[in-house]
Amino acid sequence: MARIYRYLELTMEELDGLSREKTIFVMGLSPIEAHGPHLPLGTDLLLAEEIGKQYVDIIKEEFPAYQAVILPTLPLGADALPRPGSIGISAPNLTRILESFGKELAAMGFKFLLLADNHGGPRHLLACERAARRLYKKHGFYLLNPFAREFSLMMAGDQEFLEGSGLSQGACGDMEDLHAGTNETSLLLATKEEQVRENYRELPQNEAPRPGKLFVLLSGLFRIIKKDNLAREVRSLGRIAAWAGNEEMPAYIGSPARAKSEAGTAMLECRRKVAREIISQALEGEEVKLRPPLWPLALLARLP
Repeated sequence: MARIYRYLELTMEELDGLSREKTIFVMGLSPIEAHGPHLPLGTDLLLAEEIGKQYVDIIKEEFPAYQAVILPTLPLGADALPRPGSIGISAPNLTRILESFGKELAAMGFKFLLLADNHGGPRHLLACERAARRLYKKHGFYLLNPFAREFSLMMAGDQEFLEGSGLSQGACGDMEDLHAGTNETSLLLATKEEQVRENYRELPQNEAPRPGKLFVLLSGLFRIIKKDNLAREVRSLGRIAAWAGNEEMPAYIGSPARAKSEAGTAMLECRRKVAREIISQALEGEEVKLRPPLWPLALLARLP
């Protein structure tokens, strides 16, 4: 059975004794961020740590020849909702930090770092993937963030993903349920129920506003050139920008009152399945390229 270690508890000699080929590092990552009146500022971090535990379980159950080393969770992320309480960093800085972590581990001879993430900020996921591709190109090192693929499936309302979760559009973390709505409230009910304030049952549904004219124009142009996925993602970005830029709007999108613990458990199981496939691909030596939303516009992650 796979052995589990905590990085902070290892000595230099114990770290040096770990197999370079059979060790997978696991690290939680998400910003501190406002999540409406019913969820704590650390919602994404709390969920990231729980998801990290799920990833460790995957390693133990599915890849017993490997061992896991748990790194401290980083309270870092780009595109945190600009509301009181949120603390984020720029996307370029996030890329640099993740590259630094990967570079240090690669210099010690290790090959795998698995991120447990729960933040869907557009430039956040782009920054993670930029760091991942640069680390693989320079060092043959795998920085894996399964949430990049999971979030894409959620936003697209992917039918296979939804069927596996038993969830429906508008309640699966898609554009109609983007932030602190049914999905995230359900996830916290399933993992940290005591952290969910009782007022979630009374909150009305909140919808993101329509995108501005520039985003509508860009979305239309991408449809003309047959880039339908990108057109949808740009339109969603426009709605996110309109919501985030309006401080009078509630700090959530979706319907928290519809949340159920069972829905959170179902979503976690779907995310485990996606993560298992990505881990397997990396351990087989294949290059792993994840496509977060807006990846064709990855230059956005270079903006401060």
